[in-house]
Amino acid sequence: MVSPWVTGAVILFGIIVAVTGVIAYLRVYKNSSWSAMTSRSPESAPPRTVILERKQREESAAAEVEEASEQGES
Repeated sequence: MVSPWVTGAVILFGIIVAVTGVIAYLRVYKNSSWSAMTSRSPESAPPRTVILERKQREESAAAEVEEASEQGES
């Protein structure tokens, strides 16, 4: 039979490992939830939008139609 102090030491070791594991898991969970909430840093600039004049839009649309017709012919 095993001595009572060995049983106590093994139980105490198991409790210490369990508490350490829970603390480590909570630290990882907290860091991942914070990183998910702050995935976009406030310092990053918003995406730039390009505003085309009417003439540029018409030229762009004409070029797209011309390109599509060329692809359709081949």
